[in-house]
Amino acid sequence: MLNKATKVSAAAAIALSIGALAAPAASAAPATTPSATAVGSVAVCLNVPIGPISISVCL
Repeated sequence: MLNKATKVSAAAAIALSIGALAAPAASAAPATTPSATAVGSVAVCLNVPIGPISISVCL
């Protein structure tokens, strides 16, 4: 019985640690949109969030 409880708690600990690593970092800063200088009259930007940073690609 104790062996089964140990396995269940170990599985729960693994699931929680994976969830903690995969969760995005919380931030109290307001969300801002990056400004891009457009060469023409239309600019198309794609924001790719990677962890705590965001990469912007504008065409």
